[in-house]
Amino acid sequence: MNVFGNAATDAYVLSSTPDAVMVTVNGAPRHVCAGTSLEQLLQRLGHAPTTVATAVNGQFVARGARAGCRLQAGDQVTCFEPIVGG
Repeated sequence: MNVFGNAATDAYVLSSTPDAVMVTVNGAPRHVCAGTSLEQLLQRLGHAPTTVATAVNGQFVARGARAGCRLQAGDQVTCFEPIVGG
């Protein structure tokens, strides 16, 4: 666990962390370590890969592309449950 002391915030670091970059996650400003992948962020947030759809800066990121999607300062990340059915 990180300095916040609970699993829900383990994905984030303090802004004073030397390699911290600020991103927006579902509308909330957050700091992550530089080089964090979208896949790593989702794992740290406790999301199973199949339960959420993702977008970075308004562009859909497919499940298979999340590991290669490195978050950068200013990125806007959206995670949501896809609507399925008929």
